[in-house]
Amino acid sequence: MKNGKLAAILVASALLVLPAAAQEAPPADPTAANKALVRRYIDEILSAGRLQVLDELLSADFVDSTPGAPEGVRGPEVIRRSQQRAREVFPEIQYKIDDLIAEGDKVVARYTVRAATAAGELSPSKKVEVTGITIFRIGEGKIREAWIVNDQVEMFLQLGYTLQPPQDPPKDQPSEPPPPPAPAGGPSSP
Repeated sequence: MKNGKLAAILVASALLVLPAAAQEAPPADPTAANKALVRRYIDEILSAGRLQVLDELLSADFVDSTPGAPEGVRGPEVIRRSQQRAREVFPEIQYKIDDLIAEGDKVVARYTVRAATAAGELSPSKKVEVTGITIFRIGEGKIREAWIVNDQVEMFLQLGYTLQPPQDPPKDQPSEPPPPPAPAGGPSSP
């Protein structure tokens, strides 16, 4: 009988503890969750090229606020198009996260990009290595906005382009075209 009572007490105790154990864990640290989201974006989309994951990680109203980005275009399609264009030139792209810093709803990623162009019939593949920084704004568990700055001057130099300062016009040529002649017989003519 003692064993039966002891077993009943143990079962009752377990039933009292189970509801507390079954409760959801407290929400994860939002800063850590935001950093994990950005890390996943860089690893899965930018490095691995898994563009089908974009809809899961970016909000439907995502905005690319990078200077020069297309205006009025929103959503994951913005990044999908830019990544497709980048992979046409650089079929091999790898991102290495150098720093990931978060505060509030923003995450800043500093990274190194290593890429290689496609080899052509007459030209070998060219490798580039540049740095970049992106600021991500996170909301409701998705990336909602980004400001992207990559060292494109360095990329073009590594690809063999040269930079030249603008040339002054020759001394015997005017720097601005002369104004057009006034129309003959107009209202202001004598």
